[in-house]
Amino acid sequence: MASQAPHTDEVANSRAGLFRALAILVLVGALAGVFVAVGGVDIVASLIAGDNGESEIVAPVPSETPATTTEEPAEEPAEEPAEATEEETDEGSTSSAAVPVAAPPTGDQQYRMYAEQVASQEQIGKLVRGEISSFNLGAVTVSGSTASVRVTANSSSGAVSGTMVLRDYNGVWYFSSITRDGNSGATPSPAGSSGVIAAIISAQAANQDIPVGIVNGGYKTLTVNGVSGGSGTASIAISLTGGTAPRAAGTITCVSKDIGGVKHWFITSFARN
Repeated sequence: MASQAPHTDEVANSRAGLFRALAILVLVGALAGVFVAVGGVDIVASLIAGDNGESEIVAPVPSETPATTTEEPAEEPAEEPAEATEEETDEGSTSSAAVPVAAPPTGDQQYRMYAEQVASQEQIGKLVRGEISSFNLGAVTVSGSTASVRVTANSSSGAVSGTMVLRDYNGVWYFSSITRDGNSGATPSPAGSSGVIAAIISAQAANQDIPVGIVNGGYKTLTVNGVSGGSGTASIAISLTGGTAPRAAGTITCVSKDIGGVKHWFITSFARN
């Protein structure tokens, strides 16, 4: 009977070991279930992929803004056209804003200029022939649209006093007549030549510096420096000094017209060089 005790102990030990193994398996199974339930597999996968446990913060995108929206450029306000300045007008640039052209004289005014120049042939003729060396420009009287300038014509034969008349038609000063004292210049005139009148209007309207300077008392002496030209035109080189305006050089341009077999001369412009 004594020989069976060891065998009984071995059986007891085997059963105890079996129970412990079963307990361990049950515990491992329980832990495995818990592991799977809490996402242990994903955690392990993240660890293997190098996840350091810090989650990236992604800014939310507003649902009303498409991901591929292209921003349109802001519409700029329309640029206002720049006003022409005095410098731009003088330089002929620009500016871009043309100076309004004055309306031409009426038919009656045109004929009056033509007739008064016909009546001024004594002094205009002497000027074209080079007989006058200078004019002294005296007092200026402006009445309405008429400016009367007292003048003295100096020549080798002496000095002759008279009056030069300029008229303002629509803001433009036109030379109209120059006569000596005692000669009213009331010479009858036929119908005006359209070609001569057109030349007077266009040339004088485009050259206002000297006429305006004379009317404003800017010059006191007009010196004749020489006469040149052909059978139908004449150019008188002049210089103007004294008064309030700076010294200026210019040209008096004349054209001729045969009236009743007699050549008449007409001043078309006083142009500043």
